[in-house]
Amino acid sequence: LSLSSSESPPPPKRWASLADRLNPNRATFDPQLKASWKTMEKSDRKRIVLEDRRAILALKSRGTATPLPFRADSDDHCETSPVAYAHVAPLLNFIAGRLGKKSRDLEIYDPYYCAGGVVRRLNELGFLNIYNRCEDFYEVISQNRVPSHDVVLTNPPYSGDHFDKLLAFLSENNKPALLLLPEHFSEGKSPLYSPENFCFLSPPERYHYWTPEGMRTEQEKKKRKQHRNLFLGSRNSPFASHWFICMEPYLSNDSFVTLVNGGEVKLVEGCQIHNKQEDILPTTFKGTIQDKGEENNATKRKRRRRNKKKSKGPTE
Repeated sequence: LSLSSSESPPPPKRWASLADRLNPNRATFDPQLKASWKTMEKSDRKRIVLEDRRAILALKSRGTATPLPFRADSDDHCETSPVAYAHVAPLLNFIAGRLGKKSRDLEIYDPYYCAGGVVRRLNELGFLNIYNRCEDFYEVISQNRVPSHDVVLTNPPYSGDHFDKLLAFLSENNKPALLLLPEHFSEGKSPLYSPENFCFLSPPERYHYWTPEGMRTEQEKKKRKQHRNLFLGSRNSPFASHWFICMEPYLSNDSFVTLVNGGEVKLVEGCQIHNKQEDILPTTFKGTIQDKGEENNATKRKRRRRNKKKSKGPTE
């Protein structure tokens, strides 16, 4: 049994817009469609254009198409970056292997619903058994309707007492948990939090978050120049974050860290595993700062450019 991965199916083919399929500079370029476009029957072109518009509209409205059956703070409308999911894929593969399952059959439970992006993101990584539905997590708990699952993986709401309620659930759930949380959540956010219950996975660069279109209307109006993506929404990153990992009861967190450090579990390049949260070095959008007194690469480049300009002296 390999500890680093389990057999995974190829990721499902991703939908691409008509504009991308006709553009030779895009990864999803379709040369056959491009070659036949001008000679295609007008009715066929019209049908393809109409289907494309409908698909784009569905993507743009996925965050507002279904009213949420619970009260939510608009600041919590942030979905996890595909990069962050890719970073924990080796951990999910490892859990699947421990259970004797294929990765596609691993039962993954994300109890907090935003716009359903977690299903698409994990499907693309080969995990096909995801439970993330538009329902009130706390009502599900009270009605004893928690679905069957092997692992909890979630980017929970950061406002209010959601973290406290999540930890209360996890304390009785007896399943591994992978939580994407801000670094400052270790500082008194919940009396139920104990760093001894987790190990930590840090990324090589600071994670972005994505807000589906229409879920933060006021913020969207104020940030017209915000980076947008048809599939993901509007990009933001209010604070640095990393993964809080609990592998128990399958094995202790210390044992898992030992496996990673011994090379038996292969992480994505640049990611690091830590026994203690205080061992995590600060991250920026350009990479991890290797030492508090050391400049990161971006700062070094800026300093070199400034010095170069100074050395040239004033222009004639």
